[in-house]
Amino acid sequence: MGAACVALSMAEKAAFAQEIRRGGTLRIGLGSAGAKSSLNPLVSTGDMDFAVSQAIYDRLTDFDGKGQLYNNLAEEFSHNHTGDVWKIKLRSGIVWHDGSPFNADDVVYTLQYALNPDTKADAYSSLQPFLRADEVKALDPTTVAITLTRPYALLPEILGSKVMSIIKNGTTSFDLPVGTGPFKFNSWERGQRVSLVRSDSFRQAGKPYLDGVEYIAINDATARMNALSAGQVDAIAQLDASLAGIISANPALKLLQSKSSATTDQYMMVNKKPFDDVRVRQAFRLMIDRKQLVGNALSGYGAIGNDLHCITDPDYATSLPQREYDPDQAKALLRKAGYDNELSVQFYAADAAPGMLSSATLIANQAKKIGVKLELVVVPPDSYYAGPNFKNTPIACSDWGQHTLESQFTQGYARNAYWNEPDWTNDAFDEWVSKARTTFKDEERRSYYAEAQKILWNEGAYIIWGFRDLLDATSSKVQGIEPSTQRNLGYYRFESVYFA
Repeated sequence: MGAACVALSMAEKAAFAQEIRRGGTLRIGLGSAGAKSSLNPLVSTGDMDFAVSQAIYDRLTDFDGKGQLYNNLAEEFSHNHTGDVWKIKLRSGIVWHDGSPFNADDVVYTLQYALNPDTKADAYSSLQPFLRADEVKALDPTTVAITLTRPYALLPEILGSKVMSIIKNGTTSFDLPVGTGPFKFNSWERGQRVSLVRSDSFRQAGKPYLDGVEYIAINDATARMNALSAGQVDAIAQLDASLAGIISANPALKLLQSKSSATTDQYMMVNKKPFDDVRVRQAFRLMIDRKQLVGNALSGYGAIGNDLHCITDPDYATSLPQREYDPDQAKALLRKAGYDNELSVQFYAADAAPGMLSSATLIANQAKKIGVKLELVVVPPDSYYAGPNFKNTPIACSDWGQHTLESQFTQGYARNAYWNEPDWTNDAFDEWVSKARTTFKDEERRSYYAEAQKILWNEGAYIIWGFRDLLDATSSKVQGIEPSTQRNLGYYRFESVYFA
């Protein structure tokens, strides 16, 4: 009986293997590309650049399709009883695309690179509060020792942040990037196209199945869909929800959908009038009709938000009341802030993410009902984040993928962090977050995060009206992309993708 079962299992494996056709190049249409595109995985410049880095590089830890943390290049984490000294055991047998072995020196170099303010690495704001560059050491080729300035319970989690890819020891230029991921660099045209080819040294035997992946910048959402329909690309990311019905009606195409905590939101600059007054920020949060925004800007493919990021995090503050549409209260708050007559404010927007321009247009219309005139400043998608208006107009749009609270707070709420878009700071908030980071007790951490989020809910500067489903589309011939809550197109990992 046992032998028969083994034989059947082997036969099933053989049959499955025959179904997978190796070869071919996956052509992907992506937005958020522009003249400032970069192949540096430690600097965020847009969704296309992140998608490329996902295929070339790896992180010590990462998140699976359901948002659960797992060890990737790291094999094991351990710490002393106080939590301020950590050891990271690395996986052995992993090689870089140039054939050299991955080792502890690479991890040390990456962390020291990120901790150097001159590199402008996005992870600087995450690491600098508790780590010094000279306290990261290689004990042997597979062991890294880290001494922190204070206990930090969430080190494995923050090392899985999207801005924490591991780079090779000695890297100073990213024009010819070398990683440990499933695909290696071939060529690129900045802001236009990136070509990758299979890495035959990838650690998963037999993968990737594809010969290569080609990333093509198509910033207009409708143009991306038309390129897919015409067979010019095989997959597109960040499908606008208004186009989902067209994809579903075409038997040659497939719609991919995943719940997520991704947001298309708005932020109010607290260093610019009128948003230096918390009453105005509260009024703007009350003047928006969230149900209408989810229904129209996301065509119903999403859930209502409550002005807090990270709804999928287990420590998300579900106890806070849902903020409701209340234009009368919004008017009253504006009067108390001294804005009795019509308030006119510039509003920066683009069609740079699903629902971004449509939500901005809706919010501008909703604002008229309380005597607020939002003057839309609309720019092309490829210049939105790189243009002079970014973080320079009183209110603007933003786009966040799924993050843990810790990752969100370090990237989007930390003092002096580049992606703290509204430049909002609060001493009490910082204290609660600091307490959360230093405790190894889950219930204590949850209570501290709840206090921090209460401050955000009352005084923060983001309008988070909804969480959007991640929508993508592919040719029906494309197989192996499993939807992920983390990011579009299965978190942009294509080692298991093949053509039917």
